[in-house]
Amino acid sequence: MRAEAELRRRKVRKGTRSCWECRRRKIRCQYGPGDDLVCLPCQARGGACRSQEFMDESRGQQPDRRLTQRLGRLEDLMSKLVSRIMPESTPARSKPGRSPRRPPPTPSDDGADADRSDPQAPQQPLTMLTPESLQTNHATPGSTSTSTGSALSPLERASQTLHTLFPSQHDVTIITKASAAPYFLASLFYSFHDVFEGRAETADSMSVIPPPTSHPTVLARRLLQVIVCMQQLPPTFDAQRLELKGPIPAVMIDILSNVSRLVNSDDEVVGTVEGLESLVVQGLWHANAGNLRKAWLSYRRAMNVAQLMCLDHECTRSLRSADPARTWLPTPRGIWYRIVSCDRFASLLLGLAVGSTDNSYAADEAMKRDTKMEKLEKLQTVITARIVERNANKKATADEVYTATCSIDGDLDACVRLMEDGWWDEPVLDPFEGKEHNLGLMFRLFRQVQHYDLLILLHLPYMLRHPAESRYEHSKQTCIRSSREVLKRFVSFRTLYNSAWSCRHIDYSALVASMTLLLSYLRQHQDALQPVPSCAQRAEDRALIDVVRARMQHIAVINQDKLSQQSAEIVGQMMTIIDSVNAAALGERGLAEFNENAISHLHLNIPYFGTVDIHPTIKMAAKTPAMAGLSTGVPTTTTSQGGVGELSPDDDMDFGGAEANMFSADTGMLSGMYMQFDHQPQEGVLTFPVTAEADDWIFQGVDTTYWSLLNENNTAG
Repeated sequence: MRAEAELRRRKVRKGTRSCWECRRRKIRCQYGPGDDLVCLPCQARGGACRSQEFMDESRGQQPDRRLTQRLGRLEDLMSKLVSRIMPESTPARSKPGRSPRRPPPTPSDDGADADRSDPQAPQQPLTMLTPESLQTNHATPGSTSTSTGSALSPLERASQTLHTLFPSQHDVTIITKASAAPYFLASLFYSFHDVFEGRAETADSMSVIPPPTSHPTVLARRLLQVIVCMQQLPPTFDAQRLELKGPIPAVMIDILSNVSRLVNSDDEVVGTVEGLESLVVQGLWHANAGNLRKAWLSYRRAMNVAQLMCLDHECTRSLRSADPARTWLPTPRGIWYRIVSCDRFASLLLGLAVGSTDNSYAADEAMKRDTKMEKLEKLQTVITARIVERNANKKATADEVYTATCSIDGDLDACVRLMEDGWWDEPVLDPFEGKEHNLGLMFRLFRQVQHYDLLILLHLPYMLRHPAESRYEHSKQTCIRSSREVLKRFVSFRTLYNSAWSCRHIDYSALVASMTLLLSYLRQHQDALQPVPSCAQRAEDRALIDVVRARMQHIAVINQDKLSQQSAEIVGQMMTIIDSVNAAALGERGLAEFNENAISHLHLNIPYFGTVDIHPTIKMAAKTPAMAGLSTGVPTTTTSQGGVGELSPDDDMDFGGAEANMFSADTGMLSGMYMQFDHQPQEGVLTFPVTAEADDWIFQGVDTTYWSLLNENNTAG
């Protein structure tokens, strides 16, 4: 029967003469002279020549063993080549979970192409990272090599490298229990109701080390959470309890650099829930370390990836997790809001534009399940973007800018009314209570500080206006009152939490509030109707500033923290202002002498920014202390951007010699001010890389934003 089947003829098209082998090899089937039954190519190969009139018996044969071995050796060579070109520290640009393309056909011995349509053609592409492929090693058929060493896929190698970066389980457990960060990290992307109802991560999960076969983003996310916990350890923590390979700062930097290279910088790996979370947590680490610019870059990268995943449109189809063992995932709206919130706050401090104007998370429908404090946080995020937009609007008139300022101020008042009575009282942090008790109070304190920060930065451009312009009196009083509230909460927080890398933004807030409160004492004028602040108020402000400065110095000493040290030095320099006001008000010397000799020689040496000279520009007669006039002087010569010019009494304020994009000629000479600020930039400041870290650029440009904002929008209106 088999012989009859083999001899059974097939119906072929007219004119078909090629044999099966020549058809498979896509070559011309030629016969020699005479009645040869074997074509010339088959004669040369020594193979069987079977006409297409008969069934092809070679279809059921196994692939050529030599060809299979050659393909195996070729894959080994390709793996070694990839290893040399792309070291283990650089992941391959391959998408997890997607099947690789079929490799091109391999030339046969005689140079002819193999038939691509042949289902029996041997093919074994390089292994891609999927949950299944991570569990087992796949050997190439016909190859003697196994899926180890150079045969590992790039993602598998990345996972192995990341897993080796984990401290021991013993160390991770100690770190997470000694740090307050796990409670914050566990709720970062979840709503209060999710946490309360058990649909979120727990603080205990931060101590669980994923297996080495996990996806790189899963390992990266947990590694970053661990180093944030390290970052929040108190200065009194005994590092001798740990078995780390080096000092804690060195371990954190090593983990951060490897995670950034292997995962967060790879466009095709980071597009998962865990990848987005990794970028945000990386930004938080940089922000607490004082690297605001790198934090901003991490947030902006997370935003761009999230937009590509359509999270800003609440698309859930593209939201996928790389962790099959994960029980609860944050919602697309929750991830998107956290990214937007972090991006906007960093943009406000650095004077940069926000990455997205989307405010859908603050719609009534989106906030219907939120608590009042969650609603407050979202409304503050919306207001932050409005302040950034106002600051960046260079085409608007002075009246338009002030109208926008009043509108934003009204929204902040609405935020105050949103909360119940007593909520705005200063929280009392108790060192004898547990972490869970103080955590809620800390969140409340942060929301309060954020509110007062927004008020200061909103009204700062109008704080030093001419007192005759009475409509700006509200701005002055708002800045003064908000500064005092921020400083009180700074003292309370830093008394209990003295780790410099714990909630770094409150240190920036304290510096801004201190400078604002002290500068407010400059706003005394010969035409002012209001008296000098009372002796009791001056003494209270002086004592508050002194306590703040002492806390800054304490944090600087126990943490070797440059930011706190430089902040304390700046505040110490500016305390000359309030001391001079006290001396003049008490009548220890004439007011005219005070103005000419004290204020005119006040120099603020701000590291990495330059020197700011503050001196009066309007001539006035000496007045009694009750009249509260602190302006004297004659027209002063100063260097502005346009060159050397003479300031008239009407040109009252100037930041001279600053970079063009900070203090342009349009805002350099401003009316309505009676004190003159001469900015002399420090040599070499502008040579820093744009992503310089805090060790090289302590204030990261926050000081530049402050002084330029103080000088912004000060046109007479």
